[in-house]
Parts: sequence; C-alpha cells; structure tokens
Amino acid sequence: MSLSQQEHARIIALAALMQASKLVDDIARQGQCNDHDFQTMIHSTFANPALSPEEQFSGRNHLATGLRITQQLLSGEHIQQAQTSMNYTAGMIAVEKRLKKQHNMLQNIAEGMQRIQHQADYFSSFHHPTIIAAIAALYGETISTIKPRIIIHGKPDILRQSQNTQKIRALLFSGIHAAHLWQHYKGGHFRLLFGRKKLLQGIEHLLTSITIH
Repeated sequence: MSLSQQEHARIIALAALMQASKLVDDIARQGQCNDHDFQTMIHSTFANPALSPEEQFSGRNHLATGLRITQQLLSGEHIQQAQTSMNYTAGMIAVEKRLKKQHNMLQNIAEGMQRIQHQADYFSSFHHPTIIAAIAALYGETISTIKPRIIIHGKPDILRQSQNTQKIRALLFSGIHAAHLWQHYKGGHFRLLFGRKKLLQGIEHLLTSITIH
C-alpha cells in the first residue's frame, strides 16, 4: 500500500494524540506509565517543526502504542475501555483550535520553550524532573487558562502528587502539539467519520513495518 505524504502525516499525528491520551489516563489511574512512550512524547515538544511528523516523534517505532490503540478503536474494539482517552484526545484537539487564535499566548509558549530548551541542554536530558516541571509550569501559565479546560479523571490520591500532575501537564502539552499536526495535515472530525477505512488501512500498513525490540 502506498500512502501520500499527507495521509502518512495524519496517521502519525493521530497515533501520537492517542498515545499521549493513553499515557495521561495511565498516570491518572495508576500513577505510572510506559517510560519509553512518555519520553517519546516529551522529546517531540522540542523537535524542529521543519522535520516531518514521523521524524518529530523519532520514527514510527516510537509510536507503536498509539498506532495499535488507534487501530483497535477504528476497528471498533475496546471503545468502552478507551472512552476516557478518547475524551482527552477530543479535548486536546478542541484546545488546539482555540490556542492557534491566541497569538500572544503562542509567542509566550515559544519563548518559554526556548528557555526550557536551554535547561534541557544543561541537564543533557529532555526528561529530567526539572524539565518536566518546567513544561508543566508553562502549560499551567498558558494553555491551562483556555476554557473549557481538559478535565482529568483518576484517583484523587494519585492526582494530588505533584510529580504526577506535572507529567500529565507535560503530556497534554505534547498531545496538543500532535493535535496541531493533525489539523495542519487536514485531519478532523469528518476525516474520522468518512475516512475511517482509509485511515485504518494506513495504520495497518505502518504497523507491519514496525521493528519490535
């Protein structure tokens, strides 16, 4: 199967969105998530926007979780179990639409990420707790002020722990980045409704080329 550049980009963006949503749900309910998948999402927020969507997420292998979840949902499997994650995905898409009209906020986010990039260079890590806390703080100062907010559902004792809320905010930040890519490459509600079969075929095609380590 041959995918156009735009089709390929849409699938990668949708898989990234679902991966971010799944990780948010895992942390909110369990207090932990897959570390490799988490690092992929955080790293993407620092990626050069000139890169292709797949390059921004370090290759399709790093989105295997998101691709499999999206495949299951488009096939009609596990929909009830994934309802909360799907709500987060819809919420991030909605917030991204409102965010791109907030030009001053976008400028503040860009400047904030430049400062955090310098911190990441100092620590030689995008995943150092200080970096996660900084991304979470930037999210809280900017995107979190957009109404309506994305409401996180989970165990109160887990959500009261600052390290968990920081990770969740950082993941939402990365998910909104993925939502921007989804919209940029002509994704949308109608694409999911009427282009579901083609999306599913494309996802299955990408899954066959993933290397399992």
